[in-house]
Amino acid sequence: MSRHKLQSAEKNKAMQLEELRTSEKGRLIITTLKDSKFLFLVCDGKLKSCTLIDDGSINPGDVVIALIRDVKKDIGACFIEYAEGCDGYLPLDKIPGGINIKQGDLIPVSITAQAQKGKRARFTALINYSKIPGGDELKERSAHLAKFNYLYRRESRLRDIINKNIKKNEYSEIVTDDHDICELLKKDFGTVREYTDTAFPLAKLYSLESGISEALSRQVWLKSGGYLVFDHTEAMTVIDVNSGKYTPSRNTDKESAYLTVNMEAAAEICRQLRLRNLSGIIVVDFINLNDKKDQEILLKLLKDESAKDPLPVSIVDITALGLVEITRKKELPSLYEQIKKQ
Repeated sequence: MSRHKLQSAEKNKAMQLEELRTSEKGRLIITTLKDSKFLFLVCDGKLKSCTLIDDGSINPGDVVIALIRDVKKDIGACFIEYAEGCDGYLPLDKIPGGINIKQGDLIPVSITAQAQKGKRARFTALINYSKIPGGDELKERSAHLAKFNYLYRRESRLRDIINKNIKKNEYSEIVTDDHDICELLKKDFGTVREYTDTAFPLAKLYSLESGISEALSRQVWLKSGGYLVFDHTEAMTVIDVNSGKYTPSRNTDKESAYLTVNMEAAAEICRQLRLRNLSGIIVVDFINLNDKKDQEILLKLLKDESAKDPLPVSIVDITALGLVEITRKKELPSLYEQIKKQ
């Protein structure tokens, strides 16, 4: 094939891939980026949700062999190491009666609460083996495993993440380049397709790396020329809405211009909250709107957009200074926290 024809064929393929990427309405993508497995929801060419699904950490239902680092009877607990450099908190009343533990012992544990904001992960050693497949055999094996070995890992973690964080009507199919995951999900989900084009990987096709970079950036530009600024404190997340480079048409008054930027910002903020998996208290500093009707329009849009989120979101009334308080339920650590652990 001549060089010209080869370039033309490559250009046509690129155009077809771009059309596929931007025209589809809801697709779950499961692929590996930088040695970690992620679940992405892509709608209309935009990244809508991103979740780290396999970082090697222990998850609810898993059983791992932990090392007793220190026993503190005065506080009724002991400190354990459940992975290299990872400390946990194990209450003494969560250890089966009759077991006299001491420093250096190994013990099978299951997590009850993930580590967050400086707090250690919490564990229990009260393992109900009858609820685990092959429980009796696993119980016998637990005495012969080395520290940090997994005695049991739940297969359903990925299914749980999908069911809790993605609505069924948001995607038409699941696409993955992982054969084992493809076979696993076929048991519980409708259309699951294995992607095999190694010359053009899923991450490149859907611009996933740039999507993650945007989700971790402090500033997000809007199509109008306005932009959002995200700042995080211990107590809350603060989002500032700026008009930036937005230039209204000659016949547009200032109030209408502000409403235009705020409306675009409101829709993008709802997308970013989910994409970044932000939770707790979020305060948004919108551009001031003096007209009560404009404020009502803005609040209605916020409520309509946040209702699309699979997690509960509450929108509080707008203040005289243009501040809106939003609360979002915490289900998983924020995207930044998830990636920071890598």
